Amino acid sequence: MKFRFDVRVLKGIAAVLALVLIVLAVMLVVRQVDHRFAEEQLPESADQAGSSSQPEREITYYNGTAYAKKEGLETVLLMGLDKFEGETPESYVNNQQADFLLVLVMDQQAQTCTPIQLNRDTMTKIQILGVTGAPAGTFTGQLALAHTYGSGEEDSCENTVLAVSNLLYGMEIHHYVSMTMDGVALLNDLVGGVTVEVMDDFSGIDDTLVQGETVTLLGEHALNYVRSRGGLEDSTNLHRMERQRQYLGALQEQVKKASREEGFTLDALMRLNEYLVSDCTINQLSDLAEGLTTYQVGEILTTKGEAKVGEKFMEFTVDEEALQQLIMDVFYEPVEQDGSAS
Repeated sequence: MKFRFDVRVLKGIAAVLALVLIVLAVMLVVRQVDHRFAEEQLPESADQAGSSSQPEREITYYNGTAYAKKEGLETVLLMGLDKFEGETPESYVNNQQADFLLVLVMDQQAQTCTPIQLNRDTMTKIQILGVTGAPAGTFTGQLALAHTYGSGEEDSCENTVLAVSNLLYGMEIHHYVSMTMDGVALLNDLVGGVTVEVMDDFSGIDDTLVQGETVTLLGEHALNYVRSRGGLEDSTNLHRMERQRQYLGALQEQVKKASREEGFTLDALMRLNEYLVSDCTINQLSDLAEGLTTYQVGEILTTKGEAKVGEKFMEFTVDEEALQQLIMDVFYEPVEQDGSAS
């Protein structure tokens, strides 16, 4: 559903804003953690291995240890959308790529939230939507392109959800929230600007951003800071992702301050409304946001891999072993042979 909030509904549900802002501010301690490399290939299930499994929980073996999927997990895909210019193929497409992708894995039993930031250039299987909007095959391309198939609304978000699930070996994505990058400048200015130490040399792109200087980003300068990569010394998406995490950490603090002001929540939601698309109802958003305010939020995890220039564009090839380890760490738990958690 496309958000078109009713003011009467908004009153009294300030928690919803926390989840809306998480698309950009993430409401997290923004840190990156490196993963150790796994020594084995994608784990095979107990049925594939010929071993017995509990009827309630399927047992999976990895590195010689029995695992089962954690119960009570809920996942939310957050997308930051940006427009691009280029050729339009003869299919059902729009011009919005998912440049920022973050999966929130919420463990209702442990009351924890684990965020996973995905590289938009990750090469993975993408579903093509034909001119009628029906599936018309697949291709291997940058993860960000999944959103370009469809109307730019729910169908494009659902196509991205499918691509992310495929990348994560079939892990289910329960909900999604997207915001266009146009909303970044708006939110940035709503909180009075965001102060950062400029990480890159933006000469020729935005001369107000001088590497090493501390600046307060306003309007289009905030967009330049979180969007730019072409023309910079490092044109891969890896450094931009680092810059985005830096920006989000600073934005988080500004959001906290602004949220104390009377009327900020309602005003921000109404202004950001047109930039948002989600499959969540108001109640679901409120519940998710409430969980994020009470759960222990972990470090932002990222996937290891190699970035290089492809035939036309940057391509990020994920390290499959590291990704497998990440999935086992986040979505699974060790169990005793009787099926109970160890």
